Amino acid sequence: MKHIPQEQLTLLEAMQKMAPDSSKTTLRSWLKNGRVFVDNIMVKIGATSVTPGQVITLGTKPQPDKIKTLYSDRHLVIIDKPAGILSVATNYETTKTAHSFLKETHKSQKIHPVHRLDRDTSGVMVFALTLEARDGLKDLFETHDIHRQYHAIVEGHLENPTGKWKSYLYEDKNYHVHSTENPENAKLAITHYEVIKTTKKTSHLKLTLETGRKNQIRVHCQDAGHHVLGDKKYGPGTIPCKRLCLHAHLLQFTHPITGKKMSFESPVPKHFK
Repeated sequence: MKHIPQEQLTLLEAMQKMAPDSSKTTLRSWLKNGRVFVDNIMVKIGATSVTPGQVITLGTKPQPDKIKTLYSDRHLVIIDKPAGILSVATNYETTKTAHSFLKETHKSQKIHPVHRLDRDTSGVMVFALTLEARDGLKDLFETHDIHRQYHAIVEGHLENPTGKWKSYLYEDKNYHVHSTENPENAKLAITHYEVIKTTKKTSHLKLTLETGRKNQIRVHCQDAGHHVLGDKKYGPGTIPCKRLCLHAHLLQFTHPITGKKMSFESPVPKHFK
């Protein structure tokens, strides 16, 4: 796609003329993702002034960093999601997602998300390729018949080497999840933890989800006073870290169609150790 403005405009205004059927949200996502070029120079700021005769072009849709497929059959696909990539599209990011990657690699099939990992959480994820598998997997998640194990590096040392965190979680209007003892308008969340190793300032935890709520591990670690390293949303971050130190290590379940026992692992990132 190419456009040559005939008058002085902001880049965003020129893009509206170039793609009149696209929303401003879409246009801004193009800028954010580095797809817009003015005279072959990438520009990400919509307020940039463009003059008559300059050439505005739209580059190809960016793809996520290479995502490893751990398993695939006609009903489902298991991937190892890198940190920094969304599971599915949002209003602010529509292209660089695990879902969009699978849509590119499975063009003849419909991709059905059945659960999510936070953008900055890495590890094992499952997507359904058929409606039957989607419904079966959703039932497994709702009844907590899927075994999910995570690893995290947290600040400080826990009083007990093993334990269980239990609370009700609710999300506020700013998409921030909180714990409460009041079950009204909240969902029960249970996390089991085991200390694997400690250093002078941190603890390496193995965490098993009895339930799977949004941001569950991060909120429970915050409640316990042991924030996940690199967590900018739920922790003050007294120890600097380039990424959220939370990793979905293990996913085990019974195949919803074949009845076969399935188990998949993603190695714990080296810098966790």
